[in-house]
Amino acid sequence: MTLDEYNASVRNLLAEQQNIAQETAKLALSGMANPASPQFAELMTRQWSLVQELAKLNTDLMLGIVRPGM
Repeated sequence: MTLDEYNASVRNLLAEQQNIAQETAKLALSGMANPASPQFAELMTRQWSLVQELAKLNTDLMLGIVRPGM
C-alpha cells in the first residue's frame, strides 16, 4: 500500500464515521440511541469495525508496510 492509498483509505473511513455520527444523532433526537435499539446496535457495530480498520491501517503505517507514493 502506498502512502497515497493509505490517505485515501483513512479519508474514506472518516467519511463513513461522519455518516455514522449523523445517523446516531438522528437516533438520539428520536430517543432511540440506546443499546435496546437494533438500529443503534448496528451503528455501533459499524463504528467498531471502522475503528478496527483504522487501527490496522495505522499499525501498517508504523511498521513500514505503507510505502511512499510513486
